[in-house]
Amino acid sequence: MNQFGNISFFKILFRWKFQLGTVVCISLFLGFLFSSEWFLKPKYKSTAVIYPANLTPYGNETATEQLVQLLQSADIRTAICNRFNLAEKYKINLSKKGGLSSLYDTYNENVDVRKTEFESVKIDVLDTDPLEASQMADSIISMMNIKARYLQRTKTMEVVRILKDELSFKKAQMDSLENALGVLRVKYGLLDYYIQSKEALKRYYKLITNPSTSKDKLKELEANMESLAERGAQSVSLKQMHQRAFETYSEIRIQYDKAVSDSRKVLTYANIVAKPYPSDKKSSPVRWVILCISSVTSFVFALLLIIIYENREKFTKFD
Repeated sequence: MNQFGNISFFKILFRWKFQLGTVVCISLFLGFLFSSEWFLKPKYKSTAVIYPANLTPYGNETATEQLVQLLQSADIRTAICNRFNLAEKYKINLSKKGGLSSLYDTYNENVDVRKTEFESVKIDVLDTDPLEASQMADSIISMMNIKARYLQRTKTMEVVRILKDELSFKKAQMDSLENALGVLRVKYGLLDYYIQSKEALKRYYKLITNPSTSKDKLKELEANMESLAERGAQSVSLKQMHQRAFETYSEIRIQYDKAVSDSRKVLTYANIVAKPYPSDKKSSPVRWVILCISSVTSFVFALLLIIIYENREKFTKFD
């Protein structure tokens, strides 16, 4: 039964060969015509491959994933659309409802950013002008550097402000302690408790061992020693607190200077492995694919109609 069916099928092909050939030729001609530059403008692809640099990942995110997020950001997309006037190039009326969404959808069709298996990022840009495709890829990388630098400087400036407040607090604390020590120095003559107490004891022992020492001198020295003992602990405590505050201030100052230095750095955040260049070969449309699909589709459709036509009597009897 299958053999007879195959024979019948080949008979149909043979009987209608001229008509089928005509359909295929017409489809090839139309495919060739509609895939030409008159109807479909050729697009050229420019490709860049970059690796992340100087990026600090957040959480479980890798530096490459962060780089992809930056390249795909809405800010960069909007800036590219404005710089290259893509709305006019894509013939999209932004004043119409949904115009902006249509522009961004078309942009996403022509700009592809993805992570590769080697932890690099590949940027593919399609455009009817090979030079502009290359310039767009370059601009995406440049704008990514600007955005990453802005984000990093914003975070760094927050650290700078926090450290500056801590420096001001520690400076005020040191000034307060210095004023308290100044009062002890001026009002009570307390410069260094350990040295002064040691010298006072030496004088005291010297006086009490000297028979000619007057009671007035001894009483004066004892009064000084009492004052020294009374204010000495306060002086030692204040000096220790001042020293700790100074050490903390010095540590914060080092962090502050580093943060200020980081905020002024002009870094780039991508190492370019493959620089984009204007292509001399179109990427789309692929004409032979269009011709194959159109001819095969037309042939199958025409053959289906012929089979139905050849078997119309059977279909009529069935009805």
